[in-house]
Amino acid sequence: MRLDGSWASITILNISSRGLMARTGRVPSPRSYVEISRGSHVIIGKVVWQDDRHFGIRTQDPVSLDMMIDARAASLADSSADAVADHGAHRPGNGVDPVEAFERNRQRAALGQFAVIVAGGATLVAAIGIVLHRLLGESIWVVIAHLS
Repeated sequence: MRLDGSWASITILNISSRGLMARTGRVPSPRSYVEISRGSHVIIGKVVWQDDRHFGIRTQDPVSLDMMIDARAASLADSSADAVADHGAHRPGNGVDPVEAFERNRQRAALGQFAVIVAGGATLVAAIGIVLHRLLGESIWVVIAHLS
């Protein structure tokens, strides 16, 4: 796991489709971003809870159990501590900063939610306008008919 630019070993205890729970000696604080590398797979997530040795993250992308038990990844996990130290010299994956990627995706999601809410509100206002126009239009003709 990479946190604040340095790598630390973790033990993954639980995996769900959008998160995981892990144990480590250096527990990240809530709302911090972490990058977990397992072989060629990279998981980016935001820490949502922590206690003295455990933490849980909500991942940016769905996590599959298959990617975590991949034979290639398992063989890389057995490598020496020197390999872990060297691992921090390069960025696994596509070279994108995980914090920036997570934040960019969060902003896109927020913009999408805003667009849906605005479209729903406009539809509701239009529907209310049509109903009021029909009700008031009929009422005005009844009033005019009675006045004549």
